[in-house]
Amino acid sequence: MDKPTELLSSYAASLTYDELTEDAVHGIKRCLVDSLACALGGFTGEPSRIAIAMARQVSGASPARVFFTNDATSPELAAFANTTMIRYLDCNDIYRAKEGGHPSDTIGAVLAAADSTGASGKRTVLGLAVSYEVFCTLGEMENLGLHSLDHVLNTAIASALGAGSVLGLTPEQMAHALSIALVPNLALRVSRSGHLSMWKGAAAGNAARNGLFAAQLAALGMTGPAEPFHGEKGLGDLLGAPPVLPPLGGRDGDFHANIINMKYFPSDYHAQGHIWAAIELRQQLAATDIAELHAYIHDFGYHEIGEGQAKWDVQGRETADHSLPYLLAASFLDGDMGPAQFTPERIADPAVHDLIAKVSVHNDPELTSLYEKNAVATRLEAVTTGGERVVVEIESPKGHFRNPLTDSELEEKFHRFADGLLPRPTQEAALHELWQLEQAPNLGSALASLQV
Repeated sequence: MDKPTELLSSYAASLTYDELTEDAVHGIKRCLVDSLACALGGFTGEPSRIAIAMARQVSGASPARVFFTNDATSPELAAFANTTMIRYLDCNDIYRAKEGGHPSDTIGAVLAAADSTGASGKRTVLGLAVSYEVFCTLGEMENLGLHSLDHVLNTAIASALGAGSVLGLTPEQMAHALSIALVPNLALRVSRSGHLSMWKGAAAGNAARNGLFAAQLAALGMTGPAEPFHGEKGLGDLLGAPPVLPPLGGRDGDFHANIINMKYFPSDYHAQGHIWAAIELRQQLAATDIAELHAYIHDFGYHEIGEGQAKWDVQGRETADHSLPYLLAASFLDGDMGPAQFTPERIADPAVHDLIAKVSVHNDPELTSLYEKNAVATRLEAVTTGGERVVVEIESPKGHFRNPLTDSELEEKFHRFADGLLPRPTQEAALHELWQLEQAPNLGSALASLQV
């Protein structure tokens, strides 16, 4: 067994609920409220519809529920459908590291494992804490994107260990679950390049499904390669060097759940500050006043949402929420960024594309330096038809862990996406269940309270 496998599997198998700090438990519940808000917003999306339809074709001896429905399916397909709902809007949380990503992509797998086994609220919270720690620590280990790999590889591994915690796997079983999750799931970064497809939102669901499946297999005795990180032809060979695992939270430091960034708007995280800046700018200028609109962004954000013709030639929702020119234009014109800005009609609106044509995106070394210190700063500069320059700067957008959403603001986000699907009294009852999750005997009441 290689060192990363040993450290991760022993941690996941031995961490107890009593080791979680009060802040960590509350942080996990905040992430759960945020993610279920996102799932409500993504419930009617086409990828979600397809995932739910797929789940409805299957039943199981120990079923898990599909969010917001009366449907029960196999745990792994519940993980796929529920994670796809969480992910579709691109409004769920994010952790910034060498390889960033969305630790809440693991929630669907952990909840499916808990629902199918009748696990207690405490055991569920512990499983989520494990999956968050593993996901964030793996992100600090290596930049997968430099090797054309996608961060959902980390989702698969973290889902396996979080679900494994719920299922009560031994350290040896955890090691096999990790290996089975890692070795066959080397997802390619092309999912997030160029014109984006529905798979951009479903890739995480697939990884969560495969992670849970790995844990289920390991529980039944399936073995995986002993050295998936450091062994011959293992991940280290692909990355060019044996990866070294940073310390995990709790015993070696603070838990990661309290330093997670959350999104106010459904878009790529690195555009959050620019959207706020565009909304502020529209208080000073009309669209007809603008001759040029210059967006300055850090290096990672530039390559993620500001580079390539596809970002100016937006043709679908998946590309729109990863296009800084589109996000700037739509938020400036509408004063908001939400589901209404991602309808086919709005995406094709000539007024939006007229403003997109005025947008230039600049890779800014100063902002990159700040980004490397965990700041996500933004600068937006408009040049008017009269030659005046108007600049708006945002240091840390609302939702950044240094400028966090309050619990009340998280509830407002939940209401924003739940309105139209659930009556307010039902929403309030669901929130009460979620905030008290660690006291629940199982997930029954929480999931039942969310049926649409």
